[in-house]
Amino acid sequence: MDIREGFSGRVIFITGGTGFVGKVLLYKILKEFDDVRTIYLLMRGKKSRQYNRYLKMQERLDLELLTSLCFEPIRKAVGDAKWKEMCSKIKPMGGDITEDHLGLSEEDRTTIANEVNFIFHIAATVNFNERLDLSVQMNTLGPLRMLALAKTCKKLEAVVHVSTCYVNYQRQGTDNVNEEVIYPLPFDAEEIVKAILSIHPSELKTQTDQYLKRLSFPNTYTLTKNMGEKLLEKYRGDVPLAIVRPSIVGCSYYEPVPGWVDVLTAAGGLILTVGFGVVKELLCDANKVCDIVPVDFVVNIMIKALFQTQQSRRARNLLRQAEAEEGGKPAAFRAGSPAGTAVIMGTPLPVVAQWGKAGPKTAMPAAVATPTQQAALSEIQPSEVEQERSIPTPEPLVIYHAAMSGSQNRVTWGRVKDAINNYILSERRHPKSMSRCGVLLTTSKKYYMLRYHLMRYAPYMALRLLVKLPEPVGSPKKQKQIMRLGRAVHRADMLNWEFYDFMTNEWTFSCMNTMKLDDGLNERSKKLFAFDPYAINWFVYVQLYMYGMFKYIVKDTAGFKCPAHQPSGSDVFLKASL
Repeated sequence: MDIREGFSGRVIFITGGTGFVGKVLLYKILKEFDDVRTIYLLMRGKKSRQYNRYLKMQERLDLELLTSLCFEPIRKAVGDAKWKEMCSKIKPMGGDITEDHLGLSEEDRTTIANEVNFIFHIAATVNFNERLDLSVQMNTLGPLRMLALAKTCKKLEAVVHVSTCYVNYQRQGTDNVNEEVIYPLPFDAEEIVKAILSIHPSELKTQTDQYLKRLSFPNTYTLTKNMGEKLLEKYRGDVPLAIVRPSIVGCSYYEPVPGWVDVLTAAGGLILTVGFGVVKELLCDANKVCDIVPVDFVVNIMIKALFQTQQSRRARNLLRQAEAEEGGKPAAFRAGSPAGTAVIMGTPLPVVAQWGKAGPKTAMPAAVATPTQQAALSEIQPSEVEQERSIPTPEPLVIYHAAMSGSQNRVTWGRVKDAINNYILSERRHPKSMSRCGVLLTTSKKYYMLRYHLMRYAPYMALRLLVKLPEPVGSPKKQKQIMRLGRAVHRADMLNWEFYDFMTNEWTFSCMNTMKLDDGLNERSKKLFAFDPYAINWFVYVQLYMYGMFKYIVKDTAGFKCPAHQPSGSDVFLKASL
């Protein structure tokens, strides 16, 4: 199967297309699917700091999104005329995921209902400590609003919702493997959502702390993402839906260019502040896994998940058609096959576990069939036993992890620190750094607080008093510099506490469904949309991340060179096996 054929002539609706992951997704679609018909982006107007004025949707699309360096490789490759033609396929639609019907006008909703084939739902707040009611509106009700819109689409073929691996925050440890399923919760997500939305604003802070403690979540982000998945599972009906769960999304490894990043994400913020000498102490276990995944790897999984969901829907429709032609006889189940395993021409289809309140239920097939299998469906003749065992099933919900912890090629926080030190200390100090790079990793909160207050906070307070003295000791210029130092010191402490849970614990995320996404694909599709944990050299990747932060965030590389890719384990093994 060729993924390009699945996208040919299709109409795509994307939420979150202006964000970090959204830009790379848009880049990949434009680069690989030149015959896609239309791409609708859910957008809003925005006050632009660069242009110092409010930009309407189309202006924001033209002046901010499509001028991003993310798309520079395509512009250079195809030329201005072709690039302009490609951009004409991208159309903004005014909306907001916190509003009913996603804030779309009636005209736009009608357009989506009549035209859209694919939906990518990426929009969310990734602020770990977002106000609880706002986080519910974006991360829990946002997906539900998207689902309601999807149910109106007459030509819908597949939907991908982007979640996070850390919805299962409680399942920690290397021996406690997180499978690609929705685990049962000790509470009813819908009831919790309604209760949260009933809280008075003056009670939010106190109630948020109580909810997080009672439900065992570290922040509002993981809680609301978890509940968003539960509501999608409950109300999806027959919508062809897949969920992609990334771990910590980092800079690109290959595309659009190595090291590309345009947002100060969790991992990026830590890497930059350590490299700049702002963070000197980290509450972090050096031996724990840092489960970071390149953004281009995540996008490849999203595209393959959408394609396989499309193929699954096609296969199931063919099964139903075959049953109808045989007078209602079942065509998907064969006597003697494992419980819940669909069989097409003798080949069991992938099984996806479904979970309810009482625990695991009978597994259901993902129903992904090759073209050869699909062509043979109408010839299947079920037995009497098969007719008795056949039970109509809803569209399966398949989950795909985009993570590295399930492989043997994973990186620890200690190795991340060593790679940063090697890169920064091998060159001259960056002129915008606060001090020399060097960070201590500790799991002791008391030791961290002692060092922070003695070596960071106390010196800052002393300098703050000194610069207020008459010249030459103090001056307005020095006061501004110390204010900048104060913000950096505060930011360093805030980062430590914000990411403490994720740097002192570790998780193992199985990627069995993800690794099966290549099944049935031709070699070109496998190569263009690869997800190979063994393709990454982590030492190079961390240094690429550092370089990318300098180039795209700080906008000053200060002479630091872009690290070159080294032969990966997969490359070396492949050459040896030829």
